[in-house]
Amino acid sequence: MRHYGLLFLILLACTSSLAQFPLGGAARQSDASRTVVDDYCRMDYAGSRLAKDTWPRMKPLTAWKENPDWNGFTIVSQYDILDAADGLRSAAVRVQYAVLGRFQIRLGYLAEPGREEVSFRLKKMDGAWKIEDQDPAINPHVSKARAIAWLKSSLVAEKDAANKITLEKALQELGAKP
Repeated sequence: MRHYGLLFLILLACTSSLAQFPLGGAARQSDASRTVVDDYCRMDYAGSRLAKDTWPRMKPLTAWKENPDWNGFTIVSQYDILDAADGLRSAAVRVQYAVLGRFQIRLGYLAEPGREEVSFRLKKMDGAWKIEDQDPAINPHVSKARAIAWLKSSLVAEKDAANKITLEKALQELGAKP
């Protein structure tokens, strides 16, 4: 009888340990969805959504057929993945961006320092996590260096005088020479 009590205590201690430290499967699954969003955010930060020729690198991370249309971009200094929650076929990953400002085509740059939180929704497709949606839906979120490079290349190609002035002013406000 005494052995049953000892056995019960050992089982209780083991189940407590397992509950405290889950088996690797759940952690690996959460890491997989987190990694997809991290890869997406890293490529977006580098400007991959700004050009048609770089979008194909990001496409495998999403369930989208095309790069979503955008008429501007957000300039950020960093992003942090806050948390990830996975189900069997869906996952959610929250990301917080440190925003410096926003550029709108034909309207220009507006410094808007602050924080922005976005929830990425993922679904499992053919055994891999794919970003299905963002809440709120966001335009490209790029580094200041990439924004300046895009603005400079757009300035060279721009023919309209008013748009050139908008691009030049945005570059000046970002501390870059046109």
